[in-house]
Amino acid sequence: MPNPSIILRIDDRLVHGQVIVGWGSYFPIREYVVVDDEIARNEWERNLLIMAVPPHVKAQVLTLPQGVAYIRQHLSAKGVRMVLVGSPKEIGQMDELGLPIKVVNVGGMHFREGRKQYLNYLFLSREEVRLFRQLMEKGYRFECQDVPTSGKIDLEKILGREK
Repeated sequence: MPNPSIILRIDDRLVHGQVIVGWGSYFPIREYVVVDDEIARNEWERNLLIMAVPPHVKAQVLTLPQGVAYIRQHLSAKGVRMVLVGSPKEIGQMDELGLPIKVVNVGGMHFREGRKQYLNYLFLSREEVRLFRQLMEKGYRFECQDVPTSGKIDLEKILGREK
């Protein structure tokens, strides 16, 4: 698999050990970028996430508009950057801002009340399923993958099993 310059990933825990160790040891990730308006405005949360990243790797937290601009700027850059959002809601909002990437990696979306299990790491609410389907209709492809060494599972096929 050729190294992408940007890995856009949905993971409700954002920056955590599996992302840093699992993905960071598989791809030579030079920077982790969390895109979340609320966290970008909260210095304490922002610093907490950045501290989870090893000191030799860059990390930052951006607002949604800043995140889309960052992705545009780094689409052809050398090295791999992982851009993390917490849910399909952020992908939808970034789409409205002109998100140039249409392939999204889907990692952990964990159990919460009102969510149904689709994979051992993927639990979705009806609203999240609706958002994913809406984005698929716009041309997005969602590849479910908890770690980079596991196979990619097409979310459309998983959701297509139920109507």
